[in-house]
Amino acid sequence: MEVGVVLLTVFVYGLAIFLWVREGSPNYVVGLLGGHLATLLSPFWQALYGFSYDPTMAAIYRLSIDERLQSLTRLQEYALPRPVFIGGWLNVLPALLVFYLYRHRWWFPGYVTNVLTFTLFVVYYMLIEVIIQRQNWLLYHNSVLLPLGVPQLLLSAIMNGLVGLATLAAILLTRRYSLTSLLWIVMPIPFALSMLVHGLLGAPLYTALILQAQSWAGAIGLLGTLGLLLSGAHIIAGSLGRPAEWRQTV
Repeated sequence: MEVGVVLLTVFVYGLAIFLWVREGSPNYVVGLLGGHLATLLSPFWQALYGFSYDPTMAAIYRLSIDERLQSLTRLQEYALPRPVFIGGWLNVLPALLVFYLYRHRWWFPGYVTNVLTFTLFVVYYMLIEVIIQRQNWLLYHNSVLLPLGVPQLLLSAIMNGLVGLATLAAILLTRRYSLTSLLWIVMPIPFALSMLVHGLLGAPLYTALILQAQSWAGAIGLLGTLGLLLSGAHIIAGSLGRPAEWRQTV
């Protein structure tokens, strides 16, 4: 598995460097680096949302759970597998593809277009997770279904879709920045957005999951998280739907 991920990563970076030279835009390479950076938070999300990766995969680092908190989690430690870190560019690939389409005038920002783009992002992340699960590389420790019968797969895809849409917005807003500015501003953005979406917007849900709250409390937590996620997508889609305004900011 790891060899295949490495080869695919080399190909994707080669393509990004080619586009950098051809279009004079380092955004592709910086965006890919940001995807790797965001995966460093994976062990924390595993502990909060109740999933883990195949323990046979080599790990970059492991997050050990304090003895006082082990009763709230399923495992004593969670790892960031090396293949997951190497393939972290998959997190930002949809945003970079849309950025490429925008540069070549094949994609135009507008509220309806942005909502459709967000929907496609969600479908993309669902497909990626389905492939990973079928290969037994990822396992959910809690029920596959969340309160109200919502699949965990869907919630994960919506969260990642929101991160992807916000990353796209950041890339579009900074598309004319220098390489140094991109490294300081854009590269950490997927990391920061992951903290915001998974760590803050998901709090109503994972709090109920960790505390094993009653079904009604879990349902309220799920609805709260979904409401925050969809509100975030609406705000970003609306902001990108006014290109005349954000073009003046760069």
